[in-house]
Amino acid sequence: MGKKGAHSGMSPKDVSTLAMDRFIQRNDRKRSTQERFLGRRKDPNIPVDLWPLKDQIEYWENRTDMDRFLDEFPTYSTWYEHVKRESGVYPATFIDFTKHLGDLMRDLYAQGLKPRLAVLELRKHGVY
Repeated sequence: MGKKGAHSGMSPKDVSTLAMDRFIQRNDRKRSTQERFLGRRKDPNIPVDLWPLKDQIEYWENRTDMDRFLDEFPTYSTWYEHVKRESGVYPATFIDFTKHLGDLMRDLYAQGLKPRLAVLELRKHGVY
């Protein structure tokens, strides 16, 4: 019995050329879809860890308190939960107390007040 492809009409040279062409095309497609990583560079789309060291140091030194606050509490709801926990008041009671203080709570978040300081401010308004 002969080989499987013996009667396909293609010579062994043509078969190997076709296989090599498929291999090259597949690798070209893979390479074209991969994100280009041309060394370390400063770009907002690239994580800070991959920036040049000089730019990383500059970035971390120039951060404001508000930037650090937003890293820790990216949304109002996460900050609100921390304030609720920090207050030590039963959660349902805390919600009832702060229901009428919604504008004040949003202002405290906009100021970037840490939960502990926000609790002290809320105590001035009767949230115990």
